[in-house]
Formats: sequence, structure tokens, C-alpha cells
Amino acid sequence: MVAIAAVVVRGGGDEEKPAAKPPPPPSAQPEAAANAAPGSQNLSASDGLRKPVTYDDKISVRVSDIRYVRNKVDGPGQIQGRVLTIFTLAFTNGSAKPLDLNQVRVVARYGPKKTEARPTSYADLNDFYGTVPPGKDRKASYAFDIPPNGYKSVAIGVKFDAQHKVALFAGALRP
Repeated sequence: MVAIAAVVVRGGGDEEKPAAKPPPPPSAQPEAAANAAPGSQNLSASDGLRKPVTYDDKISVRVSDIRYVRNKVDGPGQIQGRVLTIFTLAFTNGSAKPLDLNQVRVVARYGPKKTEARPTSYADLNDFYGTVPPGKDRKASYAFDIPPNGYKSVAIGVKFDAQHKVALFAGALRP
């Protein structure tokens, strides 16, 4: 048998460097600021986009607000003049356990070919993160590049863990 020995090499002095501190947790942005979309206007939606999805464990997901805005900023991930559609989603935790929202994935599709909409950023919109205690709810907004000619057929899919099926919202939008 061959024995393997580990050798620790220190550079320069005999002092050990202190262990690196973990990064601080994300700052708690007020929900109103996290979902603010300056200059946006409301969109009307058919019932399919507004009907909540409730699971057996009393967790529910709903589209609480839909807006659009013509982007005036030209920067990373943004195209000036492009119309952005903003969906505010709400989770309500009616279960007895904390709800983990760190894995939320939101996909938007539009038009007759169900083209996947490109997610984009706008203002200070934040994704879901953290956990929701039992009996509480949380909202977050997601912006997508959906051309207005695709508003006749829009679908939003929300996946948040492996135990629940995708929450699907489908319908039409009208300015």
C-alpha cells in the first residue's frame, strides 16, 4: 500500500489569514419598490390570466397585476422604444410550512406559435427570493418583451419547486 500525506504550505509569515466572511443576505427592498414600474400603464386581461392556481396544500399563485411600458432606456438587456409587458405575480402560503421561493422560474409565451418571450429588466423589478412564512404572501414582478401584436394569445408558466405542477395562466391582453 502507498500512504499519501497532506502537506500544508504557508506563504511568507506564520500568521494565518482569517476565514472569508460569507456575503450579507440580500437587502430587503420594500415590496412596493420591488414592483414599481415607473411610466407603466395597466392592461386588461381575460379571465384565464387572472384565475389563481391553488394547490392541495393551500399554496396559491396568481397574476395580481399586468402592465406595459415603452422602454425609454437603452442599456444592458434593454432596447429603447421596445414595449415591455410586466406581470406581477403573488404567492400566498396557506400551508403550515415555510414556502421556499428561491427556485421560481417564470416563462412567458405569446402568439399562435407560442413564441417564448425574452425576459428583460426594467426599473428596480426584483425576482422572487427567500421564504414566505405560513399565512403570508409575497409579490414580485417580471418584465418580458412581448410585442403588442402577440397580446391575443399569452401564456405565463410559473414553476417554483419539484413537488408542484407548473401554474399556467393563459388568455388575451388588451391595452
